[in-house]
Amino acid sequence: MILSILGALAMTGATKPNTAEIVKRSWTETLVIGHRGAAAYQPENTLPAFEEAIKCGANAAECDIHTSKDGEMIVMHDATLDRTTTLKGAVKDTEWPTMKAAGIPSLADLTHTTKDRIVLVVEIKDGEDIEKKMVDHLHEQKMVDQTIVFSFGAEHIAKVEQLDSKFYSVWLVGKKLTPEDYPGVFTEATRIGASGIGLDYHQVTPEIVKMAHEKKVPVFVWTVPPGEEVDRLKVLKVNFIITNHPRDVKQQLGLK
Repeated sequence: MILSILGALAMTGATKPNTAEIVKRSWTETLVIGHRGAAAYQPENTLPAFEEAIKCGANAAECDIHTSKDGEMIVMHDATLDRTTTLKGAVKDTEWPTMKAAGIPSLADLTHTTKDRIVLVVEIKDGEDIEKKMVDHLHEQKMVDQTIVFSFGAEHIAKVEQLDSKFYSVWLVGKKLTPEDYPGVFTEATRIGASGIGLDYHQVTPEIVKMAHEKKVPVFVWTVPPGEEVDRLKVLKVNFIITNHPRDVKQQLGLK
């Protein structure tokens, strides 16, 4: 009986999402990250969008965070509330109870939804002391090994790595690149402690993917629609495709 229970527990543990496992798997097949949950199927960065990403079988789901006026971590892409909510104004100037009443989730709401169900990609946007707040929260939730940290801000990544190098972090390269820039991308990624790089799909070339893979640096590519680009990126063997359409892209890649 005891052995049966232990075996069941071991099996349960094995089914939990794990960042290291999906990164390892991404070296053998291109995997899928739902963008802002699954933004083509449900409103972006809402709890239903993340439920949809889980239902689709996405390998991970990405969110964006800012901090509110009263210091809560808010799941929101834009710095302002106007585009995706009934509210107006800047996230940083709005208090959490007001946003909560409008149906905007906090990071705490989201981790309650995703914990032990899917790897969560947290893209740091902006906010006072946001790196420490995020690190502390994910430790409290025991989700460090179920998280990937994204940011366009190199110093956000550097700060997270200083706080806790156990986090898997990815630097999103926002500037337009030429082949002459490629070596500098990896120099900067090394400087800030990033484990992977993120590129707009228009910027992905065979040369930069080859250089990254020679350095054992995974390549994360955003925000890719279903169709020809998915096929091209699969041939290049990029590690992760970030997409608003995780169900469709997963099917196109032939993932189980």
